Amino acid sequence: MEEPEQRLLRSVEEFWRTLREAGPALVRDTECSRSTATLVRILATRTRLGRSTQVSDVAHALRVDMSVASRQVSQLVEDGLVERTVDTEDRRARALRLTPLGLDRADAVEARLLERTLELFADWSPVEVAEATDLLQRLTTTLDRAAHPDPEPALTQPALT
Repeated sequence: MEEPEQRLLRSVEEFWRTLREAGPALVRDTECSRSTATLVRILATRTRLGRSTQVSDVAHALRVDMSVASRQVSQLVEDGLVERTVDTEDRRARALRLTPLGLDRADAVEARLLERTLELFADWSPVEVAEATDLLQRLTTTLDRAAHPDPEPALTQPALT
């Protein structure tokens, strides 16, 4: 008999595989890949709030290496969805912002994802959706601790006398 924690781990692994497999179906009819859909949604929020976004912010949000984030951003720049400008807060850096075409794409992606989510969870009550959301957020926070454990405290050097 498996321990509850083992069952939880297996369920999380199965959920991850299912989500990865379902991703392309969720963004179908949005004219973009899953990674593009994710990135334009992130940038849309930040663009509308007037926040400066750099490639390092994208890498952090997507939880990928800087080189992966940079390649994804470059592709969106080539596609006319993102523009790079001089960052007003750090003139040495480049800020990313969605173009009007990028904002339109983000809106289309958001609308399609909402439509698909409503279809998928039509047989769930609002309470069940809220409970699942809370549990997923808690699970994410818990698993994030494994990915980003607190650094060990620095060893103190004896005082020189």
